[in-house]
Amino acid sequence: MASGKHTGSYELKSAKIIRGGEAVDITMMVSEMNIFSSIIDRTIMGEFLITDGRNVISGFPVQGGDLFKVQIDIMGQMRDYTMRITKVKGLSDIETSRMYILETISEFAFQGLHQKFSQSFTGPFNEIALKIFEKYTDEKFGYWEASKGSSTVIIPNWSPTRALGWLAANAVSTTDDIRFRFFQDSKGIYHFMPIEKALDFYKDNPPFTFKYRANNSTDGIPNVEADLSAISDLKFGHAYDMSKSLREGYLVAREYDVNLKDKSQSVINWNYHKEFDKAKYLNPFPQYYNQDFGMGRIYFSASSQYQSDLSGLKKTSVTGYNQLVQITVKGNPEVDIGQVVKLDIPNPDPAGSRKGEKDDMWTGKYYVTAKRDFYAGDEVKMVMDCAKESLKEEV
Repeated sequence: MASGKHTGSYELKSAKIIRGGEAVDITMMVSEMNIFSSIIDRTIMGEFLITDGRNVISGFPVQGGDLFKVQIDIMGQMRDYTMRITKVKGLSDIETSRMYILETISEFAFQGLHQKFSQSFTGPFNEIALKIFEKYTDEKFGYWEASKGSSTVIIPNWSPTRALGWLAANAVSTTDDIRFRFFQDSKGIYHFMPIEKALDFYKDNPPFTFKYRANNSTDGIPNVEADLSAISDLKFGHAYDMSKSLREGYLVAREYDVNLKDKSQSVINWNYHKEFDKAKYLNPFPQYYNQDFGMGRIYFSASSQYQSDLSGLKKTSVTGYNQLVQITVKGNPEVDIGQVVKLDIPNPDPAGSRKGEKDDMWTGKYYVTAKRDFYAGDEVKMVMDCAKESLKEEV
């Protein structure tokens, strides 16, 4: 936890457990920290390994529901977290001390464990979501995108976080037939937006390029910039899941929609290849080659107020059908979920790799879908899940 501004450095400035008017400082007891964030989850999650030589766990005592405030300096940038302890786990005695893990979630998510509400709303889903968010928390929010249309909805005794998740899943972008996500990034900021919004910010100029098996030194002298972009570990996830893609209508689908007011019926067809527009994808070519799969998955729907569109059939760009990789790099406070990064992955053939050739199937632009910030010693590492839904070269 030494102070410094070198690549991946951090310093834990403060860690306090608070209940009522009492607080206990456990900064020097924190041995390791993990902060998890994901576009799938509605809250960040933390795990803090505590080496307790003062028996704070029993003397304070530490309990679920306690407030936990943490301040971290990452390469000169301050990051503040206010969370709630949800669990104490892994308790063990080690000679004259105890070790245990404090599991935490955001204050907003914690309140949702016991706070429910029922209420009717009318308006665009993004405006309804913002009203709920601002009523039940004062935490920070970032991108809060406008959504299409106006509807009347009744929230039926749900928690605020569940309501916001439902609204996001049903909100449709004003610029394309795509749905939203509600998530909290690793800085603790909430967003209500389609993940594809990242295309507007990063597609033409991804802010970070990470390289696997890169040469990080010049004449034996470490290259700081290259060190920051070096992938120290690369794992490939599932990819090209054809059975799931066809079963769930990712490639081809049809929806029969009945309007309950005028009893009319409309038919909407989705075809991944016919609808593919390189301006709306990370890379210029489809991930799957074109084949005839008939009409695909069939859906039926009935509504009195929603006008059907492709958003119900067009799956989000970040799914289990994509190419998935997990990379480990040195910590960088600028990298976060919901961004686009470029990955350079070398040709696995030794001869091609020596020539600097890249693996065109796996090299390209990716969405950052999840991240684990792992703090240990005096260094922070990022383990990032990345997904891409298109290819750099045509197949």
